[in-house]
Amino acid sequence: MKWGFLMESLQSIAFQALTPEEALTLVAVMRRIVPHTHPTLIEAIWLTAQSYDARLVDQVFLRQEVRSKLRELNLHSQKTFGQAFSDLEPDQQDTLLRGIEDTPFFQNLINATISDFYNRHAVWEVIGYPGLEQRDGAGYLNKGFDHLPWD
Repeated sequence: MKWGFLMESLQSIAFQALTPEEALTLVAVMRRIVPHTHPTLIEAIWLTAQSYDARLVDQVFLRQEVRSKLRELNLHSQKTFGQAFSDLEPDQQDTLLRGIEDTPFFQNLINATISDFYNRHAVWEVIGYPGLEQRDGAGYLNKGFDHLPWD
């Protein structure tokens, strides 16, 4: 998947801890973790990456580790396929990610990505999740066990 056209997006979305190349790699990895194609969901992936980057600003050790691992992934991609990770086809990206899938770095990135991405209201609307029941004040306990609107 070609990501070069998204470099312009990087200028409008402030990444503070990562270089543009590292940010593109991060977004590409996150797109494989949550491989949605809906435009709203792609935007949510970018926002998730920006949120993750913001965490890295104050966490020096984590920032160093993440930057190092993203650079390693990109170098491995260049050696294996002759392209940056973000420019690879999804199946090529998956091949490289399978090589790191059991590492603490990747497992932590999966958890961070999923918890941020699926906690976004725009994502809920697109995937059909009706939202939190407590918003209407009743909550699940007051509605009864068998009243789940998404069933």
